[in-house]
Amino acid sequence: MSQAMALRAAPLSLVEALCRLREQGWSEDLQRAVVAAGDPEFAYRLAHEAPQAELESLEPIILLSPDLRIVFDFAVVKGERGGDVSRLEDVIVESGDGGLMVLFAADVDGADVDRIENALRALPDTKFLRHLDLELHQREWSR
Repeated sequence: MSQAMALRAAPLSLVEALCRLREQGWSEDLQRAVVAAGDPEFAYRLAHEAPQAELESLEPIILLSPDLRIVFDFAVVKGERGGDVSRLEDVIVESGDGGLMVLFAADVDGADVDRIENALRALPDTKFLRHLDLELHQREWSR
């Protein structure tokens, strides 16, 4: 049985493979197995741990995650690598989660800050606009 088939057959094998990724190195079989598993947590872990990971094939899995934090964390990785984060941003903005919108604007390279600011203005609680101002001000100071 090939390594990819074994990984698809047992989720624990995926966990083990992701844990050993640094020691064993990158594998296209691992990427295929993670995509086949369709698990957002595995997809994020692969993206985070492997610079060689093909993020475009992992993004559809991430977009199906009910956990918005995984979407955000994946966006951080994708933005750092110069990828387009617009579909991930759509999910965060459409969620109405003001806290994650603030973090997205402040921490994700390629975020549309104006769009997020407008979405925050539409929320009933104005505290998120203040948080956004503070985060962006802090980001400017750290540069």
